[in-house]
Amino acid sequence: MNPTCARIHTIAAALLLSSCSGWLFSGYDTIDRTKPVALVETTGGVEFGATTEFGILTLGRTAQDGPCRVHYFLGPTPMIEDGVLRPSSAGFCRADIDLKTQSVRVLDRNVTRDDEILAMWTPDGTNLMTVDVGLAAVSGVQGDVLRDPGCELPAGAALFVVDDGNMLFVGLVSGRARLQGTSNPGDYYVFSGFDRIREMLAVPEVHPTDYETKFRPDNITVQKPAQPSTGK
Repeated sequence: MNPTCARIHTIAAALLLSSCSGWLFSGYDTIDRTKPVALVETTGGVEFGATTEFGILTLGRTAQDGPCRVHYFLGPTPMIEDGVLRPSSAGFCRADIDLKTQSVRVLDRNVTRDDEILAMWTPDGTNLMTVDVGLAAVSGVQGDVLRDPGCELPAGAALFVVDDGNMLFVGLVSGRARLQGTSNPGDYYVFSGFDRIREMLAVPEVHPTDYETKFRPDNITVQKPAQPSTGK
């Protein structure tokens, strides 16, 4: 990989925080929300994803349901949590875990060619990789298509628009596309963007009315939706 295309940020080893309250005594003055990505181990492989206001989103290519293990960041600190994968829409799956994650807001419009876009993923749950990208600006190529940044973007890499120092989620890289026999041949990257996010939000969900307390082995208690009665 071209080292000028990707900036590898090694996360310093730090004491894992056992609860959100631990953040107040962690020595950091402000909450770090600059690493809203996840590595999700599934029964079929590994997925890259983003931690958004609508949950931990992946493409669901290796698995769409079942148990999973989520590697994410609480501020600068790498965390690991067991969870469950659930299908969310035709474009995304959602990994549910007990604890809170960095939750970036979703851009409420289509991305434009004037936007500064950042591709980000964690290859191992500890290191962070980022690449500056942008929409393809050539005739005959429209929609959720990125120009080739000159280095590989893995499927599931999260895309964010950087606006006044804030990061807004715009989608996940779907794959690489090669155009031949056109006026603008070459390699491009397509991504699941605003249209797929709208489809996800249009899927009706049943909101639980009752919650039950879950007692974890690490002494953290969380409120989880109550499981339906088996009727026995």
